[in-house]
Amino acid sequence: MMDNTSIAGRDAVRDIIPSIGFTVVVCMCVAAGLAFAANMAGASAHRRTLAVEDTVNPNDASPASLGRLPGIGPARARAIVDYRRQFREANHGGSAFSRPQDLRKIAGIGPAIVTTIGPWLSFEARPAGEQAGVGGQP
Repeated sequence: MMDNTSIAGRDAVRDIIPSIGFTVVVCMCVAAGLAFAANMAGASAHRRTLAVEDTVNPNDASPASLGRLPGIGPARARAIVDYRRQFREANHGGSAFSRPQDLRKIAGIGPAIVTTIGPWLSFEARPAGEQAGVGGQP
C-alpha cells in the first residue's frame, strides 16, 4: 500500500518532466540560432574581406571598392566619394586624403574604423583619369 506522500511525489515528478523537456528544446533552439548567427556573421565578414595586397585608394576608388572595406558600407562609401568631390571642387583638385586618419572627417567614421581599414588603404597618386578598383585594377 502506498502512502499519500509517495503519490504526491510521483505527481510532482510527472508535472516537472514536461517542463524539463520543454526547457531542453528551447535551449537547443537557442543554441542552434546562435550557431547559425555566428556562421552567417563569419560568412558575411569573409565575403567582404580583402587581402592586404588589395589596397584601396580613397582618393580615387569607386564606391563599390570602398564598400568592401570592413566597416564601410554603401552609405559610408558614398559619403567618402561625396567628401572627396567637394574637397576637389573647393581646392581646385588635389587629394582629399593623405593618411588613414583623414577619413575621420567623414561622418560615421571614427578611430576604430580607421584602425580597422588602415591596412587596406593606400594613398599613392594615380595618373589623371585612372580610377583604381580593388588591387589597383581600373
